[in-house]
Amino acid sequence: MSETSQNSLPNVCGAKTKFGKCKNLSMENRRCRLHGGLTPKNHPNHRARLNALKTGRYSSTVINQIKLFRLELSRLDQIISDLKG
Repeated sequence: MSETSQNSLPNVCGAKTKFGKCKNLSMENRRCRLHGGLTPKNHPNHRARLNALKTGRYSSTVINQIKLFRLELSRLDQIISDLKG
């Protein structure tokens, strides 16, 4: 298939590959099955909105809980030192 005939086909991917250009036909949604492109950021399945939250360690609620826990530990240490001394 020559370059001109490839460009005349409406549903050819044409993405750069290490073997030249992709000659796959597009699927019903007009995307190549191998080189479909990025998912739009406002798409519900886009993972960019989820990549920062893995454990929740740095979320504001967990940080506040850790601060309260440390404050409680320091109070308990103070009570223990008062009982010993």
